[in-house]
Amino acid sequence: MPNSLPISQAEKDRFLSDGYIRLDGVITEEELDWYRVRYDDLFSDESEIKQLGGRDEQGRAALPQILEPHRKIPELLELPYLKRLEGIAKFILGPEAEFKNDHMILKPAGHGAATPWHQDQAYHQPDSTYTNINFWLPLEGATVDGGSMHYVRGTHRGTIVPHRHLIVGDRQSAMVADHQNYWSMNGEALDCPVGSVLLHHSYCMHYAGPNLTDLPRRAYIAVFSTPPRPLERPFNLPWQTDPFWPDKE
Repeated sequence: MPNSLPISQAEKDRFLSDGYIRLDGVITEEELDWYRVRYDDLFSDESEIKQLGGRDEQGRAALPQILEPHRKIPELLELPYLKRLEGIAKFILGPEAEFKNDHMILKPAGHGAATPWHQDQAYHQPDSTYTNINFWLPLEGATVDGGSMHYVRGTHRGTIVPHRHLIVGDRQSAMVADHQNYWSMNGEALDCPVGSVLLHHSYCMHYAGPNLTDLPRRAYIAVFSTPPRPLERPFNLPWQTDPFWPDKE
């Protein structure tokens, strides 16, 4: 492992065991400033924004996101931070790991909604199994009160649990795993200081709380993956084809 990578063998082993870790000192303040400017530019264009959580009673977007920002800003893929993440992903998953996609999620100050417990795997194609690492970067750092992440240890070693859409009939809305209270009882909350990054496996059950602070929680998520492995028997993920699932039962 190159000494320049901000991850140790012990941290790799903990990720593979638990399904998530925090790495410190992964990005510089100068790099963060670059991301902050581009982040705000993208969110100033309403046409680019997707709504994970709909709008609150005052009509404010509760959980806006932008998909694949690298397509609007190709320089994202050439920056040292992304190259650093690629090295970390290869160190954990092997040489086949490569960039897959990215997105940005904004939790506005004071009213950014919670992101319900879910597995990223619930969004993926049901005919393959995936090994992804999501690198979650809060541009100002994040506390639990500001909407930082929670994880359930070991869930990346299980299967995909039943999910539904947060807003019935809206396929753009966030995925919600069954038994939210159960996952809350077993979750671990992690603060993420400025310059740190949280990593989780795509099967790992995770959640982010509401933003109760007077500052926006701006997060940039980059995903690295090894090639998917086809399944002889595809999963049946009815919420992918029926946004009203399971209300029709």
